[in-house]
Order: sequence, then C-alpha cells, then structure tokens
Amino acid sequence: MELKTKVLVAVYLLTGFVALLMTWVHVPAYLGNGFADANIQFWKDALFNANPAGKFLTIDVLFLAFACNVWIFIEARRIGVKYVYVYVIAGIVIAISVAFPLFLAARELRVAATDKGFTGYKIKVVDVITLLALFLISLFAAFAIL
Repeated sequence: MELKTKVLVAVYLLTGFVALLMTWVHVPAYLGNGFADANIQFWKDALFNANPAGKFLTIDVLFLAFACNVWIFIEARRIGVKYVYVYVIAGIVIAISVAFPLFLAARELRVAATDKGFTGYKIKVVDVITLLALFLISLFAAFAIL
C-alpha cells in the first residue's frame, strides 16, 4: 500500500475518532431515560427547542447526511465495499461525522487493494428505498421546524 493511501486512511480514521469524541461528549445529558426516550428528547431539542442557528445546522447536517448516504451506497456498490448498511446505520445512531470518515477509510483501502477499473455500479432496490426514506425524514424534519 502506498504511503499516500496510508496517510489518507489515517486522516479519515482520525477524523472519525475526533468526531466521535466531540459529538458524544454531549450524549450523557440524554442517557437518563433509556435509549428510545433519549433519542426522542435529542431530536426534540435539535428540531424544536433549538434557536434558529441550531435548527439551521440540524437541517444542514440532515441533508448532508442524505447526500453522503447516496454516495456511500453508489460507491460501495461500484467498488465492492462490504457492509454498506453498517455505515448508514452508524450515521444514524452514532453520528454521520463518524460514519462517513470510516466509510471513506474503507473505500480507500478497497481501492488500494484492487486493480480493476471502476466504471460502473449496481445499486439495489433496497438501497433506493432506504435512500428515499432518509430523504423523506430529512424533508419532514425541515418542514416540521418551520
């Protein structure tokens, strides 16, 4: 593996690790009521109880996450990165700022490990349905806080 590949993978992994630390430092405030109630309260705070800047950033990140997930599905299918749904689910339950860099690292390792040309991909119907659901959730959130 080339040095530049190793460096890029390290940058992605470091980014994901730092994102995990910086986002999850805020999680304990929500953990007192169990997983489901913690998630409900988190999204209420992010979407409804936030100031305009917080609402802006929440919607911004949701649409960025959607765009990242579109690319994750297409790129994973195109070059053969396994476990694509692990990255998508991690983006939902951990943080997209953690999951996306982890996918980028896996992608970089996959590209480095193969010599084949990457000219096409086959996206599955379930991928399209999942992406549509993620988009609709983002739209609902955007309209719900207007």
